[in-house]
Amino acid sequence: SEWKGDVSAFTENFEFRGREGDLLLYEKTQGTPFSGILEATQVNGDLSRERYSKGVKNGLQVKHSLSGARSEATFVDGVLHGDVVTYDRQGRERTRMHYVRGTLARLLPPSESNGSKTD
Repeated sequence: SEWKGDVSAFTENFEFRGREGDLLLYEKTQGTPFSGILEATQVNGDLSRERYSKGVKNGLQVKHSLSGARSEATFVDGVLHGDVVTYDRQGRERTRMHYVRGTLARLLPPSESNGSKTD
C-alpha cells in the first residue's frame, strides 16, 4: 500500500508498537505491521519517501529538502545496509558512506563523474 500526507496526518494514522529497539510501524486501525511506501511532507517542506516491510524500513529511502538537496539510503530489515549518499541542490554527489548491517564500514569519495575533490 502507499500512504501520502504531512507529519501531523502521519501522527494521527500511524504508531510504533513494541519494545525499545524492536519497534514496528502500524497503521493505528490495523493489527498487522505496515508494509508499503510512506511519503510524508515535513513541517519545513522537506519530503521523505520510505519503504516499509512488516513494520520496519526496508529498501531505498529518499529525502528531498526544500532547497533541492537530497539523500538516499538503503535499509535491510530496519538497519542501514549499503551506501548512504547525499547530493547538493544541483544534483552533485557530496558524500557517500557505506554501511554493513547498521555499522559504518567506510567513507567513500564522491563519484569522480561529478568533479568533486576528495582531499
